[in-house]
Amino acid sequence: MKAIHKYKQAAQQGDKEAQRRVAQSMGYKHSIYDNPKLITLLYKAGIEIDGIDYVGETNTQFTGVNTIPSFGTPDNTTIKL
Repeated sequence: MKAIHKYKQAAQQGDKEAQRRVAQSMGYKHSIYDNPKLITLLYKAGIEIDGIDYVGETNTQFTGVNTIPSFGTPDNTTIKL
C-alpha cells in the first residue's frame, strides 16, 4: 500500500513507471498478452500462442512464405595451415 500513497499523484499525471508501480502493489502481474508487438514478433517466427486471434484486429496479414535467402551449397573444404 505504500506505493499507492507514494506514486498516486504521478500516476494520475500519466507517469508510466508510477502507474506500473501502483498496479504491481495492488497485485497485478505482467503477462505476454500485454505486449502485442511481442506477440506479432513471435508469430512471425512461427510461434503461436493459444487464445490469440492472428487474423482479426490488424490490417497486416501474415503469410507463410519462406523469405530466407538461399546461399547455395555449403563450403565443406578443410583449410590446412
